[in-house]
Amino acid sequence: MNRIVLFSGRMSAPFVPAPRVYTGNMCGVRVAGLPPVTGGAADPSLVLSWFYDRYPAVNQAQIRTAWQPCPDVLLSWPDSRGWGLTAAEFGMECQALIGYGFRPCVMLSSKDYDPTDDFAGIMANIQPVLPYLVNVVPRVCIGWELSLWMSPETCQRLIDALAPTFNAYGCKVYVHFQPGYFAYQPNGQTTSYFWQQNVGKLTGILRQRNPDDDNGDMGAYQARVKDCLDRFAGGYGFPSDSGFGHPFDDIELEITASEQFNGSMDESTGNAWGRAALETPPSGNVRVMGSGNGQ
Repeated sequence: MNRIVLFSGRMSAPFVPAPRVYTGNMCGVRVAGLPPVTGGAADPSLVLSWFYDRYPAVNQAQIRTAWQPCPDVLLSWPDSRGWGLTAAEFGMECQALIGYGFRPCVMLSSKDYDPTDDFAGIMANIQPVLPYLVNVVPRVCIGWELSLWMSPETCQRLIDALAPTFNAYGCKVYVHFQPGYFAYQPNGQTTSYFWQQNVGKLTGILRQRNPDDDNGDMGAYQARVKDCLDRFAGGYGFPSDSGFGHPFDDIELEITASEQFNGSMDESTGNAWGRAALETPPSGNVRVMGSGNGQ
């Protein structure tokens, strides 16, 4: 049986935009006594934020208490849909979290629940939930690891189709790619091309760290992040303005989720990696705009 908290009175509440800085923990918070959930880690105390709706109400309350320092909560429409929630139920979940003071960031598509490289099929799965997200949620991401399961052209079509709807009311729109990827452009184009095409559409990237790039060295990780900041500051042919009066934002969303999920890293070490991301030296006035995986 699916479980979801219903929070009355939020459907007519005014939209509240999110700040540019993201403060969340998608896979790093432990809550003692939680039951195992389908798809969760071997350690049932580890909370995957997008599985929030798989817990009974009493456990959801415990999770919200643990999340209080991290108001940005990553949710996933395709995962919730796969779990059995209707679009209306998912919308009520978002409203409930907003009512409790959180800011949902909704992943709109996924390689696990959407047809590979099929623009029409992916859009058909997203369309039903749009009425429940538009003018409600303050952040969305086009999808999980987009570069793994669709072409650059399909990725751009999705951005072009979805971003204006969310931009229109002040929602921030992002992309998420496979580990280490910072852009996803057609063959023969530079990484700057991708971001040039998305001025006025994307707020930035929810970036995923590739542990193989730094071999566990925080300094090497920061150097990788600094490369991204240099580009968003206007280097290497990148636009220096996102189209919204500020540079594109690099949010280090997924830093140590895989290590914490497989049990090779504890919460305090995950938080140390999150702090390393936040403490990466800026490039001019461009800095890391938050962590989604350790604070």
